[in-house]
Amino acid sequence: MKFKNKFIKISLFIFFIAACLSCEQAPKQPKPSTYLRLDVNKSEYIKFDTLSLPFSFEYPMDCSLQTLSSKEKSMKWFNINAEEYNFEINVSYFSLHSKNDLQAAIDDCFKFLDRHKKLSAGIVQQDYKNEALKVYGTAFEIKGRDVVSPYQFYLTDSTKHFIRFALNNKTIPNNDSIAPVVKRLKEDMRHIINTFRWKE
Repeated sequence: MKFKNKFIKISLFIFFIAACLSCEQAPKQPKPSTYLRLDVNKSEYIKFDTLSLPFSFEYPMDCSLQTLSSKEKSMKWFNINAEEYNFEINVSYFSLHSKNDLQAAIDDCFKFLDRHKKLSAGIVQQDYKNEALKVYGTAFEIKGRDVVSPYQFYLTDSTKHFIRFALNNKTIPNNDSIAPVVKRLKEDMRHIINTFRWKE
């Protein structure tokens, strides 16, 4: 009897092992692509205010300023560099002499915008107006994975001054992988708009 029970146990064990070995393993599924976690610094701001330019605003302290040369005396170019994130904000200012100048400047902004349309997944346009400070303008949020310039805006007093800001990625863009950086820099640019003042 003992021998019979032992034989049954051994037979069941062998059957179990054979069943396990005969099972086909499920095919391996490819893992979804993931991105490195990016730690983004919380923004602190410093005032941009120089005697040579008729405006002021606040920009992030962890960015640096780079002055660019211009042949036109009425035009000033400079960059706000976010080196840590490989982004820069291109800034171009010029004075207006007529309503035609204002319209031409606005038209140029839309021409720059057209360059990004083929790569964008949509453009969100938002007008800005502060009557008390005479600051008027339009911001453009350009959505899309491969967009080089995800945020741009222009500001004017509608009579004397015009300024354009454009956020640009200095490397091959993949805005899905750097979403926290893009989000932070968009917030910085909105802060620039909200703190922008004309001196005259």
